[in-house]
Amino acid sequence: ETSDVFAEGYYVHTFHKLLPWQDNFKKHPEYYAFMNGKRIIDQLCLSNPDVLEKVISKLGEEMKRQPEKQLWSVSQNDNFSYCQCDQCKKIIEEEGSPAGPLIRFVNKVAEAFPDKTISTLAYQYSRQAPLLTKPLDNVQIMLCTIELNRSKPITKDPIGKQFVKDLEDWGKITNHIYLWDYTVNFSHSISPFPNIHVLQPNLKLFAENDVKEHFQQSNTGIAHEFSELKSYLLAKLLWNPELDVTSVINEFADGYYGPASPFIRKYIYSLKNNIQKSDEWLDIYGHPTAYQNTFLSAENIALYNSYFDEAEKASSLLPEYLLHVKTARMSLQYAIMEIGKNDMFGERGWYKEENGEFVPRQEMIDMLEAFYKTSRDCNASVINESGLSCEDYYHATKRFIDVQVKDNLAFRKTVSAKPLPSEKYSEGKLSYLTNGVKGANDYKVHWLGWEGMNFSISLDLEKPSSAKEIQISTLWDPKSWILHPKAVSCSVSKDGFFFTKLGTLEVSGNQKNENVNHTFTFKAQGQEFRYVKFDIEGTQKLYDWHPSAGGASWVFVDEIVVK
Repeated sequence: ETSDVFAEGYYVHTFHKLLPWQDNFKKHPEYYAFMNGKRIIDQLCLSNPDVLEKVISKLGEEMKRQPEKQLWSVSQNDNFSYCQCDQCKKIIEEEGSPAGPLIRFVNKVAEAFPDKTISTLAYQYSRQAPLLTKPLDNVQIMLCTIELNRSKPITKDPIGKQFVKDLEDWGKITNHIYLWDYTVNFSHSISPFPNIHVLQPNLKLFAENDVKEHFQQSNTGIAHEFSELKSYLLAKLLWNPELDVTSVINEFADGYYGPASPFIRKYIYSLKNNIQKSDEWLDIYGHPTAYQNTFLSAENIALYNSYFDEAEKASSLLPEYLLHVKTARMSLQYAIMEIGKNDMFGERGWYKEENGEFVPRQEMIDMLEAFYKTSRDCNASVINESGLSCEDYYHATKRFIDVQVKDNLAFRKTVSAKPLPSEKYSEGKLSYLTNGVKGANDYKVHWLGWEGMNFSISLDLEKPSSAKEIQISTLWDPKSWILHPKAVSCSVSKDGFFFTKLGTLEVSGNQKNENVNHTFTFKAQGQEFRYVKFDIEGTQKLYDWHPSAGGASWVFVDEIVVK
């Protein structure tokens, strides 16, 4: 646990804790970052001497509560903003990097506590080392690799060149680098993530640059993609980066999968070979659909499934090994199911068309049930950074595949919106709102998003129709800045000009705890209409309880159902 080494609550991203904007911004906006002509709450103004005084005071109070703790983080909040007031901007220009004002500030904090180690981030905008100021001996630089590609060793990828330079530059001015490397898919920890081949060359790079402290942020939960193997391999390589990786993998696989080991290893190396052939960017937030035409193509998945079939057969009489195999297979099952959600009625989808009707593919239903059973048998962990459990995933998927086609008057009807949704999600295609598929837990799949605004959505049923109820759904994912709207109003019309309001439904409170999906249902009382209009009032800004309070919030909308 990080709290075994760092002071509790002071591991990373601590500016908001050291000088909370909720207590200070109204009276002292000058304590906070200046960007685009105004003060914002995202970060601190590091050239303001009052900020330094208050941070030192706060840290001193905290140290009295945890006197035994040696390591304390004084580090930027987790966003891309940084102060550009005249004084901070001058320092940035002198130092050639936004790390300049940060290191000058942290050095002064470290001077106030010479018997403690003050940790700070070299992360995103602050990753480039300053030209003039050197960190004091009791300052730790937490250098992060978050922007990099995970399918290639850092030294073999063009985008890694700047990181190598940054690593070398920091090494010239400090011998106290704590390397934070990301070897995990945060959004889909359970999904195939073929990066085993990059672990050793990256650790060699860090060792060659005299990095002695590491945080390898990897899959660690049960059913996370090869979490046991990757943890074992990383632990071995951290002690000796020159080890024979193939031997370590064989040793682990033979012990953990027993007679199924040869087939599991075939799967591992097939994944590796296929991503190397594709030259694919492997992203720490990547959805399986991003790779559905490369290492997760239908042809490749058929091959992977054959390996798992053989692995299950080989271990069928040995329950412990068999459970390990089935747990590893959950990763592939997850990818297949997620890819199927992206094209529900296509060749790899959950449904097929028979006699003019869409019917579920039984093999997909069976796979979901097998996935769910294994998750309970192995006591699987949450499957992403947001804390989605396998139980919740199972029920969300059941909701998702409960397509709204039969008797749904809105199915595949035309939708318009003012303003239009962001093209970042589902390509901004309004047809997703009436494709018969309810969005589930992942905002990247079948959801449309609007940021920081109110908006309206209109539906044309193409002819006058009689209906009993009208539905529209929204998503709640606060870690991704997504909240339910404050209110949704629904109106109907026969001619598209004169509308009758059916009602307004509100989401009360500050939305600190909400259901992931919220369906707004309006009673139409069997009246006849052709047009439906939703007026949606967004929260527009994140509430005070949110770590990025005041930032623009999103509203994500999916399936319109008229029955």
